[in-house]
Amino acid sequence: MSRALETEASHYLGFVVIRPVAHAPIGAAVVAADRLASDPSIIIDTIAPYPVHVLGADLTVEGFPLTQQDTRVGACAQAAIWMAGRHFHASHGGPWFSMPAINEAALNPTDMLTTRSLPAGSEFLTPDNIVRALRALDRHPVVQFARPDPDSKKLVWAKPPQNVVARYLDSGIPVLIGLRGRDGAVGHAVVAVGRVVRENMPAANGARPSTADIVSHLLVNDDQRGTHQRLPVAAADRSDTYPWTLEEDALWVMVPLPSKVFMTGDIAEELSRDLVEGFVHNADRYRERAQKSAPEGSPTLGAILAVDPSFYGVDPDQLVSRTYLTFGWKYKKRALRNQLPDPFKAELLGKHFPRYVWVTEFSLADDLKGYDPCGRKVRGHIVLDATGSKFFGESNLVAQIPGLGLFWTFDPADPVASRGLSWRATNDAQTFRPKVRGWHDFDRCGIAEAKPAGG
Repeated sequence: MSRALETEASHYLGFVVIRPVAHAPIGAAVVAADRLASDPSIIIDTIAPYPVHVLGADLTVEGFPLTQQDTRVGACAQAAIWMAGRHFHASHGGPWFSMPAINEAALNPTDMLTTRSLPAGSEFLTPDNIVRALRALDRHPVVQFARPDPDSKKLVWAKPPQNVVARYLDSGIPVLIGLRGRDGAVGHAVVAVGRVVRENMPAANGARPSTADIVSHLLVNDDQRGTHQRLPVAAADRSDTYPWTLEEDALWVMVPLPSKVFMTGDIAEELSRDLVEGFVHNADRYRERAQKSAPEGSPTLGAILAVDPSFYGVDPDQLVSRTYLTFGWKYKKRALRNQLPDPFKAELLGKHFPRYVWVTEFSLADDLKGYDPCGRKVRGHIVLDATGSKFFGESNLVAQIPGLGLFWTFDPADPVASRGLSWRATNDAQTFRPKVRGWHDFDRCGIAEAKPAGG
């Protein structure tokens, strides 16, 4: 029987662990993400493998865990922490915390608010309590809050919360969201694990658009309602199927970053946009320098506008950005297998990267039509050291725009020396493919890995 089960492993849909607790019978559940994301508009960003053993058969389901709050020992906040923690354990080998261990970490020290109930914290946790628990899980939480407007009672964000959440989901990091309570009830915590996206960018994007603009709903695991619930982003999309919206009800978002990351995603995107704007305005000057230092017989470099009139014909503030965190080696592996110019690949081949990098891709709005990732285009990108500083350009690693690639160099033998800057210029404006989570190459797009010139 066990061998027969294993032959049907591709049809395994997941599991539910039932506990003898009448008001919260679901102890743990994982549903196969690929079955939930059968519609092309659904992207489930946070997935990890969960092996199980059934009647002697070894089976694995890839998804994100769900649990129900047991009100005798915890609330929705503990359930949200547990779900995120189990994902980090399954995906990255992070520490394994039981619900009592989460409570102990969250309530050390115990404060006045959480002692409204017994046991302490069983009614709710404050954001501070949640931060303590996530720190115990070896994560570095980054929190952003909404400010209530005293007149309209609406929640006002310094930056659209969907931009913050989408950036980290695109990095494979689950995001905890605090929703305000209704009818005098305490607030509610859920975990964002994916997105529902529109097929095309909005017609009017405004300044500095991003791929977060196509997100219509967030997929959240809600311990009271189930897995992959649709949380509308805009108030106009409110429906009877879910009682909250991100725009009207999100009090805070909390991102459990890896402990080695010291730059936030919003800072990385701002720095990348500033770099692209500067390089666009100075591209001809850089190309002149590259021409002077090029070997004899190298092709003559023309004006940058002729390389890609579509890219250089728009204001840099109208380029659509997409920022995500990834491992340095993964960025390099994907870039060498993409359609980037050969001189860029040749330079990239010998470059070393830190453990984590922020990558910001830049496209035109028309480059991002349709759901098929093989039909989407990227025209430029910036790579920053996510483990470094946001000051003085110390985290700049790679910049690429049509016809120009720039590389910052560092000599470990002389750490106090100034960083060097080298560039590679071509007349090639070939677009390349955006990163797709779970893809290490672009073979399915018909892009075969090519050996870089000189590599």
